Order: sequence, then structure tokens, then C-alpha cells
Amino acid sequence: MKLALIMQTSDHQDRIFPIDRDRTVIGRDGRCDLRLPIPSVSSRHCEILLENQRAVLLNRDETMETLVNGAAVTRTQLADEDVVQIGPVTFRVSMSVSDPQGSTDLSVRREP
Repeated sequence: MKLALIMQTSDHQDRIFPIDRDRTVIGRDGRCDLRLPIPSVSSRHCEILLENQRAVLLNRDETMETLVNGAAVTRTQLADEDVVQIGPVTFRVSMSVSDPQGSTDLSVRREP
């Protein structure tokens, strides 16, 4: 499985952040795998675990919310096209698609 978080910038360009480790920590701290240097993001805000062909998002700071499709979560399985909000930053989840030959393509879809 391939997974990426896609953020659309203010100039309508996509920034793609591949999630290719078994564990990816997201937060403000410089040691995070995906750093969001914004005061309203916790130092270790959340993490994504890749396990058994699933992507699981865990909120790591109970004083800060992580939203998936508008709902606050502590732990949830991610799906293609989910919307993840970490502080003021919004990402769209893109998961791989496998064809019968075993190749994968990451789906990058734009909102109309």
C-alpha cells in the first residue's frame, strides 16, 4: 500500500507528503517526520501507523484535536479521500490502487 497526505497551498498547488514508514509522527517539533511549524500544532500532534495494509491515525496530544472528515478522533483507520485537519492545516488522504499485475498508482484527485 502507498499512502500520501496532499495539502493544497494558497496558490492552488498540491504539496504531496508520502507516508512510507511504518510510523510517521506529525507535529511542530523538529524531530517529527512531517513537521508543521505552526503554534496551534502540538509538538507531537498525531501519528500515522501503517500496519497490515491499513493506515491508522492516532491523536497524540489530548489537549489538541485531530479531525478526520470534520470529527475529532483519538484513533481511526484512514481511507482514500479522507480529509485530515491538524491545527489549521488540511490534508487529503491518497491511497494506492493496485491493478491485477500488482503495480500501484497513487490517486491524486482535485476538488472541482
